[in-house]
Amino acid sequence: MPQAIETSTVTFNNGQTTGYLARPAGSGKHPSILVLQEWWGLNDDIKDIAERYARQGFAALAPDVYHGKVYTTPDEARQASGGLDQVKAAQDIDAAAAWLTQQSFGSGQQFGCVGFCMGGGLSLRTASRNPNLSACISYYGGIRDAIDETVAKIKAPVLAFHGADEAERAGQLKAAFEKQNKPFELHIYEGAKHGFFNRQNMSVHHMAASYDTWPRALEFFKRNVK
Repeated sequence: MPQAIETSTVTFNNGQTTGYLARPAGSGKHPSILVLQEWWGLNDDIKDIAERYARQGFAALAPDVYHGKVYTTPDEARQASGGLDQVKAAQDIDAAAAWLTQQSFGSGQQFGCVGFCMGGGLSLRTASRNPNLSACISYYGGIRDAIDETVAKIKAPVLAFHGADEAERAGQLKAAFEKQNKPFELHIYEGAKHGFFNRQNMSVHHMAASYDTWPRALEFFKRNVK
């Protein structure tokens, strides 16, 4: 049965960054995960995903790497994601993980990370950088630069979901992981496009693909985040 949850906006990183927290109501420790935004920003869709994970027993935090900005058109989102300060975003994400795992309801040092679109790439980068990350999920994300060097630094298992329109990108990612002999599980969905998990963007949302990824993601986190 889905659990009752509590939600709130929290502040971390010495007060510089906020995030949307969703966690099971009441006391007790829960596996900690980060939910990383698409290029639109920390919008209602990402908050909803955090809440869905919370109902399944996870303490889920979505850090706001745009610091309050949310975009609704592809041109605005493309410009925002292209101008994202990657160093600052990494600091925001690592600070979010440190804050979450140290809370009374957190899981201790270990955490998982799931990201979508731009957030999928950030999730992979987090796996290459943060030694406390124990499970990485990337929805249609990629590594644009230094892919072999980045993958070589990843120690956590990675689960990746892509639409068929990005089979080439997915194949490049798979090849890099195989070259480095790293644990990597890939699912490509025929008929699905980039962004297919976003229930608020019906131009790309693919229900069958989304439904297939959900139990896979839950089982992956439950197995790897303690």
